[in-house]
Amino acid sequence: MRKPSGSGKKERKRGDAYDLSENSKLAGFDFTYNSNLASRLYQVLKSILKVACVRSTYTRLQNSLYEAVRNDRVHELGSLRFGYGSVLPLKGFRYSKRVSWNNFFINHPMVHFDEMKQQVKVQLQLTGIRKFESIHQRLAKIDLKIYSLVIQLDDQNTLSHYASKTLELRAEDRKVNRGVTFTLEDCKDAVVLCLATVRCWLTSPDGSSEFMSNGSTLMAGEIFDVLLIRGGKHTIFPEEKSDNLPPPILPDDDDEIDWD
Repeated sequence: MRKPSGSGKKERKRGDAYDLSENSKLAGFDFTYNSNLASRLYQVLKSILKVACVRSTYTRLQNSLYEAVRNDRVHELGSLRFGYGSVLPLKGFRYSKRVSWNNFFINHPMVHFDEMKQQVKVQLQLTGIRKFESIHQRLAKIDLKIYSLVIQLDDQNTLSHYASKTLELRAEDRKVNRGVTFTLEDCKDAVVLCLATVRCWLTSPDGSSEFMSNGSTLMAGEIFDVLLIRGGKHTIFPEEKSDNLPPPILPDDDDEIDWD
């Protein structure tokens, strides 16, 4: 039966007739800023390990970044900016929720920022690698890369990143600790995301060859640490809950940093 015209809820006003509250408008400005930065950052992450990106990767990145943006202690609602409060919500972000660094290694890499030399030093304890047979019965080797993604705290949040060379690990290798050092060109005021990626090579069933696996459980990408640099010094905020942009600067293969 047709509902009488005078009953039921009134239709929501649309267009110019629908007035947003002032706080809603300001929150919208912050959301737009966050979405733009998340989109640019996601393009870098995708270029590093596209095959590991799943449908929810961008949404989760956007949410984690917005948590950090809302920690801004300096700007008011409507002009919040990344890097003016705790950036720890991005620590532990990974491409897929199903697979983490701990699927392959017991211990996360250790990070140290040398303020005098403006260097990010990453140390990896290879003694903490899991047994190959526990990862996959035909695992031949693991390819590991470390990245430093630098987001400048300027008006445009200029993005660049540094990459290590690929470190190949086999079961029979001597498990010594390895390190890589990134010398940052301009890191007076920036956020540095320390990212690790893992890819696995399998032996063919007949044992005659090796190939890189595209299996979702045999790859990982994870931000294992986040550094906030202010005035050239590592700065730590207590954890709190709460457009004309340049393209990211990507390294050439010749720019990749060798392992120690």
